[in-house]
Amino acid sequence: MEEKLRDLYSKRQGSYVKRREDENFLEELNQTLKAKEQEWYREFPVEHPFLFVYGLPRSGTTLITQLIAHSMDVGFINNLMARFYLAPIHGIRFSRALFGDQRSTDFRSDYARTHDLTDIHEFGYFWRYWLKKETFTGVTRAREVEKEIDWKGLKLILSNIQHEFGKPMIFKNIFGSYHQERLNKVLGKVLYIYIKRDILDSAISILEARKRYYTDLNTWWSYMPVEYDKIKDLNYWEQIAGQVYYLNRYYDRMSEKLSNVLVIEYQKLTENPSEILDIINQKVYKLFGEKIPIINQPPASFPFRSYIDRKEERQKFEKLIEGFAKREEE
Repeated sequence: MEEKLRDLYSKRQGSYVKRREDENFLEELNQTLKAKEQEWYREFPVEHPFLFVYGLPRSGTTLITQLIAHSMDVGFINNLMARFYLAPIHGIRFSRALFGDQRSTDFRSDYARTHDLTDIHEFGYFWRYWLKKETFTGVTRAREVEKEIDWKGLKLILSNIQHEFGKPMIFKNIFGSYHQERLNKVLGKVLYIYIKRDILDSAISILEARKRYYTDLNTWWSYMPVEYDKIKDLNYWEQIAGQVYYLNRYYDRMSEKLSNVLVIEYQKLTENPSEILDIINQKVYKLFGEKIPIINQPPASFPFRSYIDRKEERQKFEKLIEGFAKREEE
């Protein structure tokens, strides 16, 4: 039987458990609204840039999307809107009717989950649906799956979402990172923001996430590289090392290949958020001749989190990652 991402939900523990009744209710609601919403769609052009953030798990992707959503005049999907993943215009209008243009970001999150209804959401169910990432093979066969994606339909819905806001859009779009070149062709105006964190810090943080989410640490956590089949049957130390090694290699290669990838260092993000916003705006202007207004000043800095004191675990992950690199070179 093919592995589905949602099968992992039943293995979670504590506050991370997702109730199947809630999931089924939201799916039925979305299916009901989907047909009605499609009557609203029009062939709008992509008038403003889409900013897509990606990076290793536990690398600062949520923090940088929160920063952009808080400080820049962009549209984004909040926690309420995200429940309408097959009918996003319903969600946007419902949220606007309740909260107006309110955006509340406290720059806190719990493994990518933000707390306030008007804080940014990664909109994973939407991207999983449209980019055919419901199963693990949707990732491991990303190149083949790309031919099956309804790109015309995705452009239609994204252009209508953007038209609803009337401004650039920010998304944490991990699933889109597997299809960067195609998204460039489909949407035209795309800036990828690739946030990099010390790979050993990311590995240890993923280990901590597995401890919080599962009783069995060999259970997979977060997104996987296309090389998942090579590492899925290894122990959790090797799984995590392979996860960060292969994802990091892929992201680095794409950042060197594409001119519309902006690489941001996590430590620099924490030290000077204002400077990061300036760098983003400079890149947006260079690519698209547009500047995004700053509507809220960011904090002067953020706490910089590192696992530099976890020497034994760092050494173990470093050795395992080096092992993957040597095997790939042979």
